[in-house]
Amino acid sequence: MADDSFNLPGPHFVLVPYNKAARTVINSNLALQCIDDEDGQVIGLDLDFSKSPVFHLGWAQPDATTIFLPDSRSIKRPHISSLHASFELVPEPGAVLLSDHTNSGFVETFPAPNSYAHTVRFRKSSPYRSVMVANGINTHVAFGDDMRYQFELRWRRPGMYEFDNDNPYNLGPEESKSRRYVAHSKLGGGSYGTVYKALNVNTGGWMAVKKFHNLTGKRLQFLTREVQNLTKDELRAHPHILAILDSVGGSEKDRWGEIFMPLKQGSLKDLFETIEDEAAQWSLSNMVLRQMLLALQCLERNGIVHRDVKPDNILWDYASDESYQFLLGDFGLSNDPDLAVTAAGTEPFMAPEIFHQQKQTTKVDIWSLFATVAWMRNSQFRDTCSRLRASDLHRLISDISKLPGYANIRRMAHWLPKERPSAKRQLAILDLEAESGAEAYDAESAFEDGSTEQEVEEDGLSADFQGMSLLQSGQTTWGPGSGNSEYPEVPYYETYINWEMGQAGPSGDFSVYQPPGDGSSDRPRGAPRAGAYVAPYEETYVPAKSRDSDEGTVIPDYGTVQAATMTPEESEFRYQQYLEERRMLKGKNRDNM
Repeated sequence: MADDSFNLPGPHFVLVPYNKAARTVINSNLALQCIDDEDGQVIGLDLDFSKSPVFHLGWAQPDATTIFLPDSRSIKRPHISSLHASFELVPEPGAVLLSDHTNSGFVETFPAPNSYAHTVRFRKSSPYRSVMVANGINTHVAFGDDMRYQFELRWRRPGMYEFDNDNPYNLGPEESKSRRYVAHSKLGGGSYGTVYKALNVNTGGWMAVKKFHNLTGKRLQFLTREVQNLTKDELRAHPHILAILDSVGGSEKDRWGEIFMPLKQGSLKDLFETIEDEAAQWSLSNMVLRQMLLALQCLERNGIVHRDVKPDNILWDYASDESYQFLLGDFGLSNDPDLAVTAAGTEPFMAPEIFHQQKQTTKVDIWSLFATVAWMRNSQFRDTCSRLRASDLHRLISDISKLPGYANIRRMAHWLPKERPSAKRQLAILDLEAESGAEAYDAESAFEDGSTEQEVEEDGLSADFQGMSLLQSGQTTWGPGSGNSEYPEVPYYETYINWEMGQAGPSGDFSVYQPPGDGSSDRPRGAPRAGAYVAPYEETYVPAKSRDSDEGTVIPDYGTVQAATMTPEESEFRYQQYLEERRMLKGKNRDNM
């Protein structure tokens, strides 16, 4: 029987003969004959999907759900197969799918004269060519060589449970002659596009359609790059990367493009809103951590940096065992690490080297994944991340990494990208922890190169974080208008920062670090240099209830991007100078004691 989960009657139409040959079919299928209530005449064959989920057509012996199609050709060249075609209910959306079971393509849809219905082509949809039929969509069908048996579909109940059946269906893409879906509703926003829920006209099932807007000039490269990355074989088959079904548009002459993807239950951000228990939140964060590391490991192997890992871009569904399956989506800002130099992403999850226009590697996604886990585990971070500047966000994330329970992933939030573990190594750390049964595994011990002097120094610096919080009790933000004129006194040993010459330090020959800008000019304290990246929207990360996550996304703009202000080597040199200065200061303090 049809799926009754919606407690709605299934679709229902009458297959009315449209030519003389089709009328002979009516007389061969007594069990399915539909009688006109007024004059008692047979008008066609009755297909009520409340009674059966599928109706077959062919020359097999007719029964209550099989329509007999006589084969008038010789046995050597039959034009009707034993199982020639089928009409089948797709239960959840209530759509009806017409499938061609032949090898010759002897099932067709065709437009009728003076008809305003949409005629949509068959496409290969495993295991058969198939297309959806509905009231106003593919209202005329034919079976057999030379379209021998022609029928009109007259609808009595439309199905299509979630659609407004009083109005014509909106088929897309609008810019293309080939219709691929029936548009339903807006789901949200992505990096530079909008995502909609739609019904796939060739499968009858739900899918997501990402429509790209403002695709002018070099921004067309974003669409091309996303499609190229997602169509790589390993990414397409990965269980934790959202697959791409197909794409249209996006050529040099187009200013539009669309990507078709499977529709999932929702985003991690939406799912998290439904979970209030802290233990459950922590457990969920562990699942997200491991599954996203598997996705990032795949990206590492394929030389791809995502650059926008965040709760909005992690989708979820149910796996076969009813557990959560998380998938990384929205590759609109993805790039080759050798080419990625512009700022891109969403500030609360953006790695410092991206924000400060430095060399980007796959380690930027490691930082973003840590920030995502912190967002799930730490209510302070969730509550304040939309109101903090990037420099304060980076310090807050570093502060969080020092808290109990983060030892096994602490290095994911290391200021130095080269000191962060790869996804493969971080997975090994988690596996080793699981094998040892330790609750607070020290990630440093898993590094094959051992501790360095730099690491020892940082271990000393980490003591400065113990018992500290960037936000004092009752405080919600920093900066102008917050009532807090001073930034928190927390060690800030970021490598990828803009250094400016300041007053000589105690040693007399060291340039003191000063954040670019002092808050009194147009460039706020902590902001990157003018022209270095496209300024984010005023609200850096939208409230959880908002559906448009692109409101807080920084999108590269080729017209304003400048080269990085400092090479990684220069940044490393400055960082070593900073460490040396701290050693000298500590030595002088000891001498004065």
